[in-house]
Amino acid sequence: MPYRFTIVNFTKRNSLYKHGLRPLLYSEADAKKHNVGWRRTGNEIKYYKNNVGEGGHQYFSLTWTFQFPHDRDTCYFAHCYPYTYSNLQEYLVDISKDPEKSKFCKIRILCRSLAGNIVYVLTITNPPESGNDTKRKAVILTARVHPGETNSSWIMKGFLDYILGNSHKAQQLRDTFVFKVVPMLNPDGVIVGNHRCSLTGKDLNRKYKCKVKKCYPSIWYTRNMIRR
Repeated sequence: MPYRFTIVNFTKRNSLYKHGLRPLLYSEADAKKHNVGWRRTGNEIKYYKNNVGEGGHQYFSLTWTFQFPHDRDTCYFAHCYPYTYSNLQEYLVDISKDPEKSKFCKIRILCRSLAGNIVYVLTITNPPESGNDTKRKAVILTARVHPGETNSSWIMKGFLDYILGNSHKAQQLRDTFVFKVVPMLNPDGVIVGNHRCSLTGKDLNRKYKCKVKKCYPSIWYTRNMIRR
């Protein structure tokens, strides 16, 4: 039997769902039986202005139909391929255990978030050869300031896979620069499932001029690191 799902309180006038984007599905039965993970799915996908509004804001709906593949299955829908705080921690543990990568990638605690979660910072550069000038320019990269933008974590993973690799170009980059990487600026938002905000309900991208360390620690410490 096909089911129709409708989410009625979107606020953006336009959407990629108007241009071919489809929701993602994860079926526990498919994962167990066929080793199939997240995949694009859904039919009759529409994004449109509805008759609902609040506080002068017009709302928009996303609707799609879906036929579940198995009985007694647990399924999940997602907007983008998930990347969790646990995924990041597992990835960093693998780096720290690698005897080669750990020589030129140091993983440290930048700070703790409002909820006490660790905000990691990676320093990536090849150790200088003895007697050589060690002064190198810094390149600073951050990701996942908006928890709902999981694609930024996948891009960051792709960058780290490359810069920690053994290609000639990666080694040349590590010889030339010091890379300071904060892979997840907003772990609290990621853990609780926020789309854009931290636990304060604020967009951290708008807080780089704020001097309140207590409310926005990851931004405060990142800004100080950039200054250094």
